Amino acid sequence: MTLANQLTLARLVAVVPLMIALYVPFPGNRTVALLLYVAAILTDYFDGIVARRSNKVTGFGKLMDSIADKALIVSVFFALVDLGLMASWMAAIMVIREFAVTGMRMVALEGGEVIAANRWGKAKMNAQSLAVFVLLLGHTGLWMPGFLVEAGWWLMVVAVILTLISGWSYLKDTPRILSIQSRREQRL
Repeated sequence: MTLANQLTLARLVAVVPLMIALYVPFPGNRTVALLLYVAAILTDYFDGIVARRSNKVTGFGKLMDSIADKALIVSVFFALVDLGLMASWMAAIMVIREFAVTGMRMVALEGGEVIAANRWGKAKMNAQSLAVFVLLLGHTGLWMPGFLVEAGWWLMVVAVILTLISGWSYLKDTPRILSIQSRREQRL
C-alpha cells in the first residue's frame, strides 16, 4: 500500500464523516464539513504527485482514484441539492456525465486501451471542486454567506458547461472505442 494509495483511500473514507457533518447538527458542523471537503480535495491533488514522483503509479491507484473522486463529488452534489444550495438539474447532468464517461472507460479498458483524463476533464473537476468549496463556505455562514452561495451557484453553472464539453470530448470517441471492443470480441 503506497502513500499515494493511502491518500486515495483517505479521500474515499472522508466521504462518510463529511456527510455526517453536513447532516448531523452539532456546534460547528458546517465548518467541519468544509474542512473535511478541503482535506479530501487536497488528497486528490497530492496522491497523483506522490505516485508520479515516487514512480509508484499502480493499477489499484488509478482505479481507486477514479472511484474516490466520484464517491466524493457525487455525494456532495446530492447533499448540496438536499440542502437547497444546488439545482437538481445541475447534479443530474454532472452525475450522468460521470457514469457515461466511466462506462466508456471500462469498455475501452476491456479493449486494452486506457483513457486518461484530458484537459477538459481536469478543468471540469477543478470547476466542480471550486464551486463546491464556495457553496460550502457560504453554507458555514462565517463570511458573506449570501454572496458566496450566489457566487457558488454561478461557478456551478460554469462547472455544468465544462461538464458538457468534457463529456463530449470523451464521448465523441465512443464509435472508435466500440470498434476496438468489437474487434477484441471477434478475436476471442
